[in-house]
Amino acid sequence: MVDVLIGGGSVAGLSAATYLGRMRRQVVLVDGGKPCNRFSHASHGFLSRDGVDPAELLQIAREQLARYTTVTLQTGLVTAIQPQPDGFAVTLADGTTVATRKVLLAMGLRDHLPPLTNIEQFWGRSVFHCPYCDGWEVRDQPMAVQDNGDSALHRAKLLLNLTTDLVICTDGPATFSDAEWHFLQARQVRVIETPLTGIEGEGTQMRTLHFTDGSTLARHALFINLRTSQHSDLAAGLGCEIDAMGVVKVDAQARTNVIGVYAAGDITTQARAVVFTAAQGAMAGITLNLDLMADPQTH
Repeated sequence: MVDVLIGGGSVAGLSAATYLGRMRRQVVLVDGGKPCNRFSHASHGFLSRDGVDPAELLQIAREQLARYTTVTLQTGLVTAIQPQPDGFAVTLADGTTVATRKVLLAMGLRDHLPPLTNIEQFWGRSVFHCPYCDGWEVRDQPMAVQDNGDSALHRAKLLLNLTTDLVICTDGPATFSDAEWHFLQARQVRVIETPLTGIEGEGTQMRTLHFTDGSTLARHALFINLRTSQHSDLAAGLGCEIDAMGVVKVDAQARTNVIGVYAAGDITTQARAVVFTAAQGAMAGITLNLDLMADPQTH
């Protein structure tokens, strides 16, 4: 039996494994090798690694993790987790089972792009969801936001520090208050209520937005309100509480409401950034070690 089974080997999972490995905890980390940020051109905002390719960031982490010999990295997917008297039995897609005292869920979220023609071609390169992550790279260029209401206004306020040419595409009647309309008009932010249908461009660089009435708009970048969901029903199946936003509820130490089950990274928050997930993984690793210390079965 291992101390911890980590489902998900992106930033949060690797960060937790590093802290656990440094305490000589027996860890198996299972990862399918398809992190959500694999479509991004670079990871930004991570101190000392700003602008690094996400794949390179993960490779560096895996290479550094190799020195901790009690940590095993395994390619695969977790398909089932069954509580046992002394922990959990975790089944993988290849049919193997791992017995573990504790489980850390760090599988991230699944992204659901809006149904726009060609959007996959530009996703993570000139179509984005986070102004903090990618806004700087498209500064001083014509941008658009596909969103409505409060969240559209929030993105607009962020992007107005980066461009003077901003359009909001609401995909239907706009839902702004009078005060919000005044704010947008005072800053010359155009609002287009005609629904979007698709994107055209060259390579990974978008150039044109297309609308249902046949009109077009030249833009260099598009910021969308990204929809997400859990990769699987594992958390719900274990009885973990999931909030209205679809993320697993945890306390400040990464514990779920289910004893022995922990969660970290994008699976627990809508604030999706590498620097946050690394910190959450570190906290989960520390908490797991402390709880293992307090468990008489580990001594």
